[in-house]
Amino acid sequence: MDYKIETKNGFRFLYLPELEELGLYNCLTTKDMDIGRGTNEDIDDINENFERIYDFIGIRPKEQFSGYQVHSGNVARIRDMSQGSFNGVDRIISETDGLVTDMKNIALISRFADCTPVLLFDPIKKVQANIHSGWKGTLQRIAANGIDIMVHEYGCNPKDIIGVLGPTIGRDDFEVESDVMNMFREEFDFYKEIIRQKNEIKFLIDLHTTIKRMLVDKGLQEKNLTIINMSTYAEEDLFHSYRRDKEEFGIMGAITILK
Repeated sequence: MDYKIETKNGFRFLYLPELEELGLYNCLTTKDMDIGRGTNEDIDDINENFERIYDFIGIRPKEQFSGYQVHSGNVARIRDMSQGSFNGVDRIISETDGLVTDMKNIALISRFADCTPVLLFDPIKKVQANIHSGWKGTLQRIAANGIDIMVHEYGCNPKDIIGVLGPTIGRDDFEVESDVMNMFREEFDFYKEIIRQKNEIKFLIDLHTTIKRMLVDKGLQEKNLTIINMSTYAEEDLFHSYRRDKEEFGIMGAITILK
């Protein structure tokens, strides 16, 4: 599935036209805006950014939900408009890094700045998941947890689920030391596919391949998986990056809405 980068009113967005045609409005923001409450103190600016996002998507949802992201493996179901607490921008679900729903015309939002946004969509059952998979959440297999909820709570067949892995810190850029490397080595039996040694004390980990493998192991068909193979760290002009920008980093978003 192909993705496009388009500019509207001076702001660049990524989206997958075919995913929209199948029934899921989708958009990933870029460095051109900051939608993080912790990195952008101007709530009015954040809300204006969301107006720009929805203008690009072409629909204004009735409500928008986001997890209070804590780098967990927790995935929550959105079943009514009153869930969570309003923070001036979104309805926030506490201690949660992934959201699943079958409700139409509400936006699910994950925020990232090197972590991996994972989008899951069943066009048969009309169920979507929007997941923030940081390296800690990846170790807790949060993307696989999202599949489990779609299957067991909504009756989805993994073979019908479409997956998208958004931009993340790249396989040549996610540098760790032996403590983190050993966590991945112990958790994943395919560790030889995802870990490379850079020098005597540094290792490189491939987050995209890690998440891909856990989704395929859950029954998602590889032909239904799209990986946006762009590194937030390396693509300095296009993306925010926590690791690269340090105190000056901003937050991007992955926004999805069921038609």
